[in-house]
Amino acid sequence: MMSVPAPRSCPPLPSLLLTLLLKFTGTSDQEFQVTQPESSVSVRAGEILTLSCNVSARSPAGPVLWFRENAQERKLIYNFNGGQFPRVTQVENTEFNQTDYSIRISNVSPKDVGTYYCVKLTIAHPDMSYVSGSGTVVSVNGTTQEIFQVQQAEMTQTVSVGETITLSCSVPDSFPKGPVLWFKGNGPNRELIYNFKEDAGTYYCMKFKEGKPNTEFQSGPGTKVFVTRNQFAPGAPEKHLMTMRGTKLRKNLL
Repeated sequence: MMSVPAPRSCPPLPSLLLTLLLKFTGTSDQEFQVTQPESSVSVRAGEILTLSCNVSARSPAGPVLWFRENAQERKLIYNFNGGQFPRVTQVENTEFNQTDYSIRISNVSPKDVGTYYCVKLTIAHPDMSYVSGSGTVVSVNGTTQEIFQVQQAEMTQTVSVGETITLSCSVPDSFPKGPVLWFKGNGPNRELIYNFKEDAGTYYCMKFKEGKPNTEFQSGPGTKVFVTRNQFAPGAPEKHLMTMRGTKLRKNLL
């Protein structure tokens, strides 16, 4: 009896995608083409980015994907076969034959900088080959500081000794990652408020960018606090109690 060769195993999709990501600069023997007309695109922070891609009408069956490559990572940005991709939508295509695989990315920020590749996968057992566009380099003009605002509503406040003062600070929940801290004073002599000895002064709410160490990203304009001494408690020792609720600061001046 003639022996039958064992079928070749098909590697799972994640490993195929990994191979794909490592071979962006390679070539393909396929006859169809993936075209990215713009070699580079520049957009302002906060605007909508449109990335164009066209795939030849006679392309074989298989999904079309978008990837972003930068110095830190290669990341899947969009899959036309479905999935959850916040801020990314496909450009509506009214043609009978699907050849336009352009996408839009909303609310662009510096973290979207990189080279974007439109990739066509072709399914053929037991292998999955691909054809990639030449790539579109995306740059973001301006910085998120132009649209990122640390807000302190009160410019000045006056409080008596023994009363409670509330300092409000509003920080957008967006890029960059990092803590929010309160300081008393400004410049090199500023100090974290839980270290201070006196309550009068200007308080600054600051957003920090995550790192080692964290670096200052943006500061609110500051809130001045004036303390009037309570005549019923002259010379009373000062005690400080601080609680944090979100970015609101509450202090009891005792």
